[in-house]
Parts: sequence; C-alpha cells; structure tokens
Amino acid sequence: MHAPSAAARVTTMTSTPHKQAITAAHVGCAAAAGYAVLKTAWALGSTVGVNADAAAWEDFLHAMGGPIVALWGTVLLALLASAILLSMVQPWGQRVPRRVRASLAWLGFAIMAPAGLLRLGETIAQAVAGNPFPLLTPAIYIYVYACFVVLGLSFAVTAWCTRHPEAAPAPAPRPRRFSRLGPPLAQPQEDR
Repeated sequence: MHAPSAAARVTTMTSTPHKQAITAAHVGCAAAAGYAVLKTAWALGSTVGVNADAAAWEDFLHAMGGPIVALWGTVLLALLASAILLSMVQPWGQRVPRRVRASLAWLGFAIMAPAGLLRLGETIAQAVAGNPFPLLTPAIYIYVYACFVVLGLSFAVTAWCTRHPEAAPAPAPRPRRFSRLGPPLAQPQEDR
C-alpha cells in the first residue's frame, strides 16, 4: 500500500460547513443545557450560587412572574433553543422550511449574543470594582451570561454554515426490514 497523497490528506483534514454547523449546534445545545440545569436546580429548591436570603430570593422570583415563569419557563426556552439548533442540522428538521429555521436561529443570535455580552461585561466590571452582588454570586452571573453568549454565537454559526442546504449530505437511506425467518421483506417502490 502507498501513503495517501498530500491532496488527499488535506481534504480529509478540512472541515465542511455541514460538520461545522453540527459542531456549533452541539456546542449551543451544551450551553442551553448548562443554563437549563441551573434553572432546574433552582426550581427544585437548590440555592446553589444564591447570595440572598430565602425571602429576598422568593421576592425576586415573584417579581419575575413567579417560579413557574422565572424558572420553568426559561428551562422550556432553553429546550426550544436546542430544538431550533438541532433542526438546522438534523434530517427531521427539514419538515420545517429552512427560512423559518434560519430566521429563528438569526433571531436567537440577535437576542442572546448582545444581551449576554453586555451583561457579562457589566458583571465583570462590577466584580472588578468590588461592588456587592446581593442576589447571586458573581460566578453564577458569569456562568449564565457566558451560556447566553455561547448560545447566541452558536445560533449564528449554525445558521451561517447551513445557508446552502445543498451542501448538507443527503439523509442515509432507511435500512431494509428483515423478517425473523428469512431474507429482507420486499419494500414498496416509490414512483418517481
């Protein structure tokens, strides 16, 4: 056997836009999951990262619409963000028109990235200045806003890399069904 040519090695080492989109979508899903895990923990009674006493924490949650909206509602939004990202790179997402999915991804970018960057910068500036954080620890704010930034950028990268749908590989053919007793069952032919 001979070694592959330099051109063959280069083509196997480069990443296609579709692979980049899949990676970006999975990174965004991880950011959304990280945010959802924290909110779920709080909804189930954890006080991880909470500086405030119980009464102040409850007042904050009620000011945000109550625990159902402030905690469980945002968990559902994180799940929705993951579904949007995955719909951009998974074959089942093709049931929804690409323009709708892309519009939702660009909207996610437009909301999450700037909000996350602004609040992350503000939090870091307050921490450096030594300002107190009466509700949550600075680490929690940084964690949450970093999740927002990563999620927002993942929306943008996924939408950008999937802008040419013909670049995505075609879905794999469905495997043939086998009976318990013998060869594959005949599959109905599609008219083309």
